[in-house]
Amino acid sequence: MEVKTIDEMTEQEFEALLDKIGEAEFDKLTLPSFMDMLWALQAERTEEVIELTVQLVGDNLQINAPEGVLTRGNEVMFDNKRIIVKWANPITESMP
Repeated sequence: MEVKTIDEMTEQEFEALLDKIGEAEFDKLTLPSFMDMLWALQAERTEEVIELTVQLVGDNLQINAPEGVLTRGNEVMFDNKRIIVKWANPITESMP
């Protein structure tokens, strides 16, 4: 089964998604709840889960992945995908 984002969905697929969401009391949903529902619907369509373990060793990010997923430094590669993890706030010398 192909997993699509909302932008990739056809009009019919998007309508079907809205129908699923419509089963809830839509007018009472908060934005975070709506986004959680979209996430859950997308997660139902997931065919494979890849779990990574990440830890900080000194100043370096260490990523551990299952067999078949390549890692090096802050990069993860599998199939034809390459993920680069970047620090949101760079590490500084003044950190405790």
